[in-house]
Amino acid sequence: IAAGIRRVVAAMRDPNPLVSGRGFDQLRASGLQVEVGLLEDEAARLNRAFAIVQTEGRPMVIAKAATSSDSRIAAAPGLRTPLTSSEANRRTQRLRASVDAIGIGSGTLLADDPVLTVRECYRPRPLIRVVFDRRLRTPPGARLLSTLSAGPVIIMTTAEATARQPDRADKLRQQGATLVEGSGTLRDDLRVLVRFDVCALLLEGGAALHAAAWQAGVIDRLHVIVAPTALGDGGVRFFDGVEVPMSQLIPVAVEQLGPDRWMEADVHGHR
Repeated sequence: IAAGIRRVVAAMRDPNPLVSGRGFDQLRASGLQVEVGLLEDEAARLNRAFAIVQTEGRPMVIAKAATSSDSRIAAAPGLRTPLTSSEANRRTQRLRASVDAIGIGSGTLLADDPVLTVRECYRPRPLIRVVFDRRLRTPPGARLLSTLSAGPVIIMTTAEATARQPDRADKLRQQGATLVEGSGTLRDDLRVLVRFDVCALLLEGGAALHAAAWQAGVIDRLHVIVAPTALGDGGVRFFDGVEVPMSQLIPVAVEQLGPDRWMEADVHGHR
């Protein structure tokens, strides 16, 4: 400890149960005054991913969805429906660059055949792409598997699905996918991702996966981009029609990006 130091000010207590404030105790035992709580809310938000991994054993989940002005994410089930502007799309790339992994459901994979790469901005390490696919519907020819140089692809499936479709499972592995046989329960499968160094997961859709994640109580942050376009009653509803009470959201920011509004909120009271 440097000579002359008499007081240590910390923002928050380390959530790691192996630490549990013992560092503060050592400092106090050395005769230092320790104060905790300076900018505590800001520090907790900044370190939320780390805290969730330590306390819940799963990654922090950030859900992102683009919707029409009447809260639809697609014009019809299975129909790819671009909604957002180039300005919002660039912001999406920056958001992707800030997380460890992107997750989608098998329905989104089949409808959009996305590559889920980071474009137009720098990312210091490969981005993990995760497909939640309990029925193992991912086709071996999916475009996602042609971009392994950008990062690994993990398919979260079940032992039952791979046993029913051994040929498809083998072809997916031959294409470079990592198949993980989970429980099929979202919260449990999220915990498995921590073994792959995933601390922050961006959940990009679709509606069924977002609804399942909300109902499982694992969404920690929410980004919603609203485009000034109506899709009508036949469209796929945001979060599959599951209600997201405003009382469980802490608004962070609303930003105008071209014609779109980008809204960000933290989730609380939802466990």
